[in-house]
Formats: sequence, C-alpha cells, structure tokens
Amino acid sequence: MFWLGGFRGPAPSRREPQHSGRMWPHVADCWLSGSPREQEFRTARTATRTVAVVGSCGASDADVLRLATHGVPDQVASRWPGAYIVIEVTNEATTVWTDLGGVWPIYTLAVDGGTFWSSSSRALAALTGLQLDTHQLAVELLAPAVACLSRDRSMFAGVSLVPPGHRAVLSDTGCLDVEPVWHPQQRSGDPASQLRAELSMAAAVRVQNAKRPTVDLSGGLDSTTLALLAAEQLCPDRTITGVTVHAPEASCEGDLGYAREAGRHLGITHEYMPISPEHVPYSALDTVPVADEPAPSTVAYTRFAAQLDWMRDRFGTDSHMTGDGGDSLLRAEPIMLADLVASRQFRRAWREAIAWARLRRVAVWPLLADSIRTARTDRPAALRSLARAWRTGRPADAGATVAGVTWCSAIAQPSWSTQESRELAASLVTRIAAHSAAVPQVGFTPLLIAEVMAAVGRTARADAQIAEHHGVPMHNPFLDSRVIDAYLSIPLHARPGPAEYKPVLRNAMADLFPPTLARRTTKGSFTSDFYQGMRTNLAQLHDLADGYLAVLGLVDPARLRHAMTSAAAGLPGAFQSVDTVISTEAWLRSLHSAAPIVWSSTHQAGGTS
Repeated sequence: MFWLGGFRGPAPSRREPQHSGRMWPHVADCWLSGSPREQEFRTARTATRTVAVVGSCGASDADVLRLATHGVPDQVASRWPGAYIVIEVTNEATTVWTDLGGVWPIYTLAVDGGTFWSSSSRALAALTGLQLDTHQLAVELLAPAVACLSRDRSMFAGVSLVPPGHRAVLSDTGCLDVEPVWHPQQRSGDPASQLRAELSMAAAVRVQNAKRPTVDLSGGLDSTTLALLAAEQLCPDRTITGVTVHAPEASCEGDLGYAREAGRHLGITHEYMPISPEHVPYSALDTVPVADEPAPSTVAYTRFAAQLDWMRDRFGTDSHMTGDGGDSLLRAEPIMLADLVASRQFRRAWREAIAWARLRRVAVWPLLADSIRTARTDRPAALRSLARAWRTGRPADAGATVAGVTWCSAIAQPSWSTQESRELAASLVTRIAAHSAAVPQVGFTPLLIAEVMAAVGRTARADAQIAEHHGVPMHNPFLDSRVIDAYLSIPLHARPGPAEYKPVLRNAMADLFPPTLARRTTKGSFTSDFYQGMRTNLAQLHDLADGYLAVLGLVDPARLRHAMTSAAAGLPGAFQSVDTVISTEAWLRSLHSAAPIVWSSTHQAGGTS
C-alpha cells in the first residue's frame, strides 16, 4: 500500500516507518512507503522551499516549479483539474493543503514531542498500538449517514483527520494549526456548461497519460458520463474500454440496456463481464484486504475483486474510473426545503415540497412543517436531540415524517445496539455539538453537501486501497475538487430540488447521452442481489456476531444474529440496520490479521530541511 507522511517537532523524529524511503533526499522526517504511480507524485525545489503535488493533477511540471518558487496559494486544491494534495516544506514548517473531496485524506497524531502526519490513519495508529476509537466506532455503527460526525476524526484513538478544503501547518515547535481555506461561493453562468467542462477535464487527467484506461459502464448517468467524455478526449486515435458487470441471465432492458446503447458510442470499446453465484454479496468476507477504514465495497468484495482482477488480466488496466460520488453531489437532500424557507423563497419551497411529497407518497403538510421547524432551529440542537435519543431510547425528531426534513435524519435504535454503544455515541455527539462550527442560517445546502462529499471521498479512499491491492489504479472524478467547487457554486434559487433526478448533468450531457438514457429519471436497484447473498451466507454472517464488536461491547451478538436473519428474510428496515455492522466487523478482522506497519527507532541527526 502506498502512503506518505512525516514528522515535525523541535527535534528530529525518534521513529520512522520500516521499508520506507525519504520523500526527498535532502529532507529528513518525510517518508514514502510503497511506490507512487507515475504522474501522481511530482516535486520541485528552490533554496527556501520544497513542494510536492500528490494525486491526479492537471498541473504541468512548470506549474509545480512555480509553487516552489513563489509559494503555494490557499486556493491551490482547485487550481487544476484532478484530486490531489499539496505539501510544502520550509525551515519553519510543513504545510499540507487538502483536496475538497477528501480523496487524499491527511491524518495527524501528536506523539514523541511533535506531530506526525500521514495519508494513512492505520500507519499513524501503529505508533500507538492500533488503539481503536470506540466512540467513533459507535457513531459509525449507529449514525453512518450523519456526515458531520466524522468530519475531523478517524477510527483510531488520537488520530485526527484534516478536513477537506483545509490547510494544516505543522510548525518546528511541533504545534499543529488547521484552518479552512475553501467554502462554496456562488458563481454566475450556466451550471450545465460549467459542470460539463470540469468533468471533461477530470476525465482527461485520467486518460491522457494512461495506456490502457477503463471505466465502469453500468448504465447509470454518472459512469456513462465519464465513459462518453473520456471517449471524446481519446477519439479518433484511441478508445476507452467500458466495463459492464452483469448477471448471465440479466435482461437487455434496464441498466444493461442503457449500458449497451452507450457502449455503441464512437471511442468506447464495450466489454461485458458476467458474474457467477460465487460473487454474491457477503461472500468470503475474511479475504477483504485491509484499508484505513471499512470500505463501501466490503460486503460486495468478491464481485469487486473479480472485476478488478478481470480488468487487470484482460486489459492491463492502468487507470480505471467509476461514477462514485455522483449521487451524493448531484442529488439534493430534502433539507434544501428548510434552506428555501430560511431564505424566504416560500413559493419555491411550496413547489418543491409538493413535488417531493408526490415522489415519496407522503402528505405535504407534515413535510412543510418539518421544513419550517428545521429552518427555525440549528444543527447543534439537533445533535443534542440525537444524543438524548440514544441515552433515553426515544426517537430523535419524533415529529418528523418518513420523508422528514431534519438536520439529522431520524434514526431508529437498532435492536442489536447495546447501552454501552449508545452511551459512547451520545457522549461523542454531545461534544461535537458543543464545539461544532456554526452553520449559516440561510444558504447552508452547499456546505452540507460538501460535508457529505468529504465522507464519501474518505471512504472511497478505502476502496481505492483495495483496488491498489489488486493492481488497479482507481479514480472517482465526481470527487475532484474543481467538479465539487463548480456544482456547489450554483445559487440556491437555481439549484435543482430533491424531487428532480440530476437535471444539471442531463442538460450538460444532452448532446452525448443516448436518447433513452437522457430520459432516465431513476437509479437502478441491486437490492435483490444483496438479499440473495445474505441468505446464501447467513451461517457465516452469524459467526461475525461474536467478533471484535461484541468484545468491545458495541453489539449484542444474539440480537445481531436475529437482525441478520430478519434481513435475510426480507423484513423492511432490517437490511440497513446490519449492513454497516457487517462491514465494520469484516474490517476489524482484516485489521488484526494484516501484517502490521512497523515503526523503528532512529537516532538520525540533522534538521528538517
């Protein structure tokens, strides 16, 4: 696994990772472990400053040299297409600018009289014996959808996350200062054309230097967009391979039909990978490679691994794109209705509430009441209500409808949760509420989407680590900084409502989308595959119930097994309540079975630069 990191303090680091090399020959206490991919680690140096750009970035070598010559501006993360971080080392400090989508998360740990930093939380946690943060684990199990609860934390005790769009300065004294350097700003112009331009450049960054690029071609709007834009970049001299994974008995209608039609586009070589019963979800969870946290692909690992190996062996894939992140960025959350109310856009709020109520088949008046109540409260109050719910066993925001507009979605108390897990989660959420940054009273929708994108990008990094284990470089261009910045710059009055299905993207791609795909207004469902996988692997899943989470007191094994059985039987709500538990338990097992990252003592002398 490739990762990088360093140390800053009043004296040189007393420890360094084994089997690593210096990031720069002349700079002590900055390390590389593993081999960075070509064009994903570029450096420049002057007499006073050393700079590295890490990740997929459209900057030229001359651009990188200018950063070393003139200094790094705080807006550097969105200066060029791609997803990348920038590191600057001087005699006085080490500074890291994080990307807006969290694709390259940066973690810190204060120990040994200074501060370590790294792109891997697991690497830093090895310094303190891989101690888990049970408070954060409890929150992830009970409220995985509340993005703000993981904004600056990791799964490991003492290991903090530098949030996306921030600047972290590690001084020579060992002190750490983290400040935001980006927030969404409204932008004039046509949103569709701006999104098209940014996605086109994002695709170009991934395919221009790749010899054998591939892309998911699932039939959805997001992956098809990337396939078509990549083909546009490569034509007429080259093509991109679009990969469609499907069941052998799959109908040519629906997702497979959409994919087949898009695959006929000039510049796309369309390939089909049939899956077999051995690839059903929840299979072979004991073989999932270790990552920094539970990966979204965990429960479907056998299918994911089979696709990665197939692409690697058949095509020699050296750059693979997916549409992950598109749903979170392009689809509005219902809380936008409260934002419209707070912004006094009452007519628009009324229209969007009616449309959302019709789509969800709920009454419009309770939905409007939710919107008004949420507009009149703040998020800290909602977080305190959530903490009280865990402590008392009563639902948070009890008056919310099934399509409720709330700061924190109403979360049922899972039957498998323990009093200890609920108390751990409640205590952490209470602390977060007391110290959370203020959310604007109006116009807060882009900020909340940015938080969601940060969580999606951080977990997508875990998927990328699994793909790296299989030898496939994986990219998610919808998580690129400039793509996020462009979409979140849309003013509230022009932003699509929650009942609309990605109209900005469909307008942006109107000339390239096949006609049937352009008319698509729903997302495909794979729920039946997951129910089948849970039924097939139920005995093995029951074995997981007595694992590390039970030892930590976070789950009740007997009740968890009952919930798994209910989920396998297809009972409503049971499926969602156990999925995160299964992923987390599988991750904990991979964490404890993987070869550890070892840090060795060093008595290296000399300054930092």
